[in-house]
Amino acid sequence: MADCKECFKCNVSKPLSDFYKHKQMGDGHLGKCKSCTKIDAKKRESILRLDPVWVESEKIRARDKYKRLYSDGRHYPSKDRKRIIMKAYMDRYPEKVKASMKSLRLRREGFEKHHWSYNEGHEKDVIWLNKKDHSFLHRYITYDQERMMYRCSRSLGVFISGDLLDTKKDHEKYYSLCRANIDQ
Repeated sequence: MADCKECFKCNVSKPLSDFYKHKQMGDGHLGKCKSCTKIDAKKRESILRLDPVWVESEKIRARDKYKRLYSDGRHYPSKDRKRIIMKAYMDRYPEKVKASMKSLRLRREGFEKHHWSYNEGHEKDVIWLNKKDHSFLHRYITYDQERMMYRCSRSLGVFISGDLLDTKKDHEKYYSLCRANIDQ
């Protein structure tokens, strides 16, 4: 059988796909099957983890790899990049930051605050939504910074796309219509 090979470790004949490729071997595959190779690698690592010098060098290697692969900030933003993004957000939406700061002590386990309005006096008048529903709602609304309120981004029921949601009741009613529209 040309498509099979016997593992020198477990002595079981297996298809070539169960062996890692290795250019220097006659058939182009390692002599030990993937299962045995993984077992041996785990054993080796568990022994090496007992050596504090190896553990420290592994930490350094991992940090260097992280910097090499992710330092451009596209995959995982660095703390500095995240700080810059947050500063830009705070500069662009000072009213949102102010409302969030005034409602900081309002908390409910498992829920997030949704400010239907960022106008003076409405900072603590929030709608409580779980994280999934909060994210869902923001797909259906757009922020009007001039009015410091949200607008409908879709026409549903009595609401026309672009309508200002200027009361908490309208906001809740629009959200219910969005949910009903998805559940159909």
